[in-house]
Amino acid sequence: MDRKIKAFAFKLLAKRDYFSQELKRKLISKGFKIEDVEEVVEYLVKEGYINDEKLKERMKEKAIEKGKSPLYLKKKLYQKGISDSIEFSFEEELESALHLLRNKYKKGKNYKEIVKFLKYRGFSYDVIQEAYKKYLEEEEWK
Repeated sequence: MDRKIKAFAFKLLAKRDYFSQELKRKLISKGFKIEDVEEVVEYLVKEGYINDEKLKERMKEKAIEKGKSPLYLKKKLYQKGISDSIEFSFEEELESALHLLRNKYKKGKNYKEIVKFLKYRGFSYDVIQEAYKKYLEEEEWK
């Protein structure tokens, strides 16, 4: 195993987490041989330095906290070279939509505007309807 590749990979991983595919592309773009890169990445996965599933879950949690839709997250994962998709439950998608409405939406209680606001951001219509109901209930209690 090439020590230079391993050292460079650890240097990259010290700054932020990478998916295995993302790290492979980065190392290959630096001019390392594909076979050596694959060997190093396999070692990093085996030793637990790279865990694609945990990283996907963390990205999902962050997306929910920020009010991002499942489509946003799927697009982000695709850009990073991750083809297998991640699933949001109805409750998680609803939580994300409500968070977005509470923190970003400032135009009032017009149904069409709220639908347009959430639909533009990639939420499903069922989630939009439920988020609208809950958002109005919360606004009434304020």
